[in-house]
Amino acid sequence: MTAPQTPDDVPQDGEPTPGGEAARPTPAWPVRDITDPRELRALAHPLRFALIDLLAEGPLTASQCAEKLGESPASCSYHLRQLARYGHVEPAGGGHGRERPWKSRDGGIRWDESTAAGRSAGRLLAQTVDEFRFDSWRRYRDNDAAEPAEWRDAALSTDMLAWLTPDELRDVTQRIYDIFGEYEHREDDATARPDAARLVRFFAYAYAGFAGRRAEERGE
Repeated sequence: MTAPQTPDDVPQDGEPTPGGEAARPTPAWPVRDITDPRELRALAHPLRFALIDLLAEGPLTASQCAEKLGESPASCSYHLRQLARYGHVEPAGGGHGRERPWKSRDGGIRWDESTAAGRSAGRLLAQTVDEFRFDSWRRYRDNDAAEPAEWRDAALSTDMLAWLTPDELRDVTQRIYDIFGEYEHREDDATARPDAARLVRFFAYAYAGFAGRRAEERGE
């Protein structure tokens, strides 16, 4: 899965949680660790994040990216080169200049917020990610009438509540990762995609709300 992940989405493999509890959930797709705050700040640019997301659909030139995103080819070309500088995209082969196709190298990303610099840069990137996700959903909702009924009926928008322990929440998250992991091979193998398949975006947030804390933890 190519969409970048936040540090809470994708922890280090086998990383223990406080108190020595079970490791956090881990996805099946490759995840890249970022330790340089400068790289995090470089990614925290709305257009650069949009370019990485767009290239998840397949290789595109700067001119093609510009047409899809409503930006100038010069701007897309510049930001693609900056992403290539940090290894998030690379030339796909063929073409020259703005007609050179680019492809994404990211499966997912995670970063360390244990330092002040990493925390500041990480929060900035997380904000960019959140804004992009919700803007994408709003664009879909504004235009969903144009979608075939079968796709509208299959789409999901929900808000659910459940009383869970930390272990149970980790299990729910891991099961979501495992389900999507079953389709990971289709990303690189177009022949494995059914004729009716389209790139589907799925993003989720699961967290313990303040109202669910015990009275003594709330200081009551």
